Amino acid sequence: MDFTKIMATWWSGNCYHTEQLKAITSSPEIKAYAYILHDKCKMNDSEELKKPHYHFLVQLYKNQRGSWFKQFKSEDMGIVFAQPCRTPDKAFDYLIHDTNNARKEGKHLYDPSERVSTIESFENNDKRDDEHAELYEDLIELLQSKITWHDLIKKKPKRIHMIANIKVAYDLLHYEIHGYRYFDRPQLKPPKAQPQLTKATPEEEKDLPF
Repeated sequence: MDFTKIMATWWSGNCYHTEQLKAITSSPEIKAYAYILHDKCKMNDSEELKKPHYHFLVQLYKNQRGSWFKQFKSEDMGIVFAQPCRTPDKAFDYLIHDTNNARKEGKHLYDPSERVSTIESFENNDKRDDEHAELYEDLIELLQSKITWHDLIKKKPKRIHMIANIKVAYDLLHYEIHGYRYFDRPQLKPPKAQPQLTKATPEEEKDLPF
């Protein structure tokens, strides 16, 4: 899934370099953050340790696209992986692998003291960001013919009240992907009338060269 165009205020991700992490967490656009160094994670079905890396959770002051994180990419330090976070409280627990799934997978449980955080609470999380991200994903599937308009409305019937906004979003996405606007595409002109062929009369046939 391409997250570069999805907008959200909460993002979780990872990177490998301390400089990248500092650049992200010290950005003036970051409202709060939490991170931890994972240096005791094992490879799947192996005792070999993974390369040490940082996991982070950040809250921005306003919605940002995933492409915002591209500014922290460099040839020396590589890319920064980030994805929109619908449940920041669970992502916060995952930083130390304090989740049911992490335990089932046998992941190392880090001590909470290893987690650095400036996040005070998750009570003010704006769930509209989650809805916007989900709607964007649904519109992409609609454009890719994976779902129909009926499926889109059936999934959340209340979206029928948002149909005007959905139309605008779908139109913009259609232009972005296909190069022209779906709803505003020009009407096809009717084909020009073709001349009607008629059978020549006996007199006209005499003048034909064949």
